[in-house]
Amino acid sequence: MNDEPVTSEPPRDRGRSVLNYFAVAVVACVAGVLVESQLAAQSATQLAASVKLAHDEEIKQAAAKAAAEKQALTESLAKEREEHAKDIQSKDHSLASVSRNAAGMRRDLEASLSAARSSGDACTARITGISQALGGIFDSIGEVTGIAQDLGRENQQLKEDNKSLADKLAGWQKWNLENSQRITITGKKSG
Repeated sequence: MNDEPVTSEPPRDRGRSVLNYFAVAVVACVAGVLVESQLAAQSATQLAASVKLAHDEEIKQAAAKAAAEKQALTESLAKEREEHAKDIQSKDHSLASVSRNAAGMRRDLEASLSAARSSGDACTARITGISQALGGIFDSIGEVTGIAQDLGRENQQLKEDNKSLADKLAGWQKWNLENSQRITITGKKSG
């Protein structure tokens, strides 16, 4: 037999084996990096999907909240419009009532004014008549006053004349008593 030791492969094959190992290691490393990259991508995709789901959920909630607020605002606006319409209608009725009352009051005032004018014209006519009558009365009073003054003067004159006559009569009576004479009056009888 051979004294030669049995060796495994020649050295050339050894370099190849190292290269094969190295190639397998590189391939394994690349495969590991690819797997890790794939897992990271999957993880990033899942994270992105969960972020997107969370974001979509937030958007849905915000949209639902906005829709609810919009509905509440719409209902509130509708209610305010209804109340505003009722207020306007109430004010219109009130204004119409005030207008009717004002028109009625105007008619009443015009009727009262017309009656007052008629009454005023009648009163003016009466006042004119009374004024004319008073003018006549004042003229008459003036005349009466003049007559009364004249009568007063005449009365005074009569008083003075009466006193003078009374004095003369007293003188005559005194003389008559002192000189008593008889006077006989004779006359023919007619027959």
